[in-house]
Amino acid sequence: MSEMVLLNRDNMYEYFRQTKEFIFLDEVMVYPGEYAVGKKYISEEEWYFKYHFPNNPMMPGVFQMEAMMQTGGLIVNTLPGKKEASILFDSAKNIRILSMVRPNNIITTNVRLISYKRGIMKLEGQVELKDKIISKMDFSLILPNELPKISL
Repeated sequence: MSEMVLLNRDNMYEYFRQTKEFIFLDEVMVYPGEYAVGKKYISEEEWYFKYHFPNNPMMPGVFQMEAMMQTGGLIVNTLPGKKEASILFDSAKNIRILSMVRPNNIITTNVRLISYKRGIMKLEGQVELKDKIISKMDFSLILPNELPKISL
């Protein structure tokens, strides 16, 4: 097992290309090349509650998915020599959004790397709220600079 990397709001931004406002994690425990567990503390002040929905605020399901993808990307970005690697979304299947996330909730993301070959990562992820799975999906991320070159 690789050595665990602990990231938080003080040191995780160097691994992301997004701005702070679009990072849906507050802390992440990463075992590079294997799996990661993240946490997000859902404040009443989250910017999206003003829009989704004003009188019934809830975290959009796609943001739960994004939190899983961000957690998954860190599994490779924390490997030696991969910190600057650009990682992009490729595909998702078996997506299930099972419950709402409200202000003052704490969600936990659990993501496991299934395979990583030729620039393609295959992962399994889930989001938990109070030890209950509230969303899950199988997904792929790509590292464009590692994809095989195709000549036409």
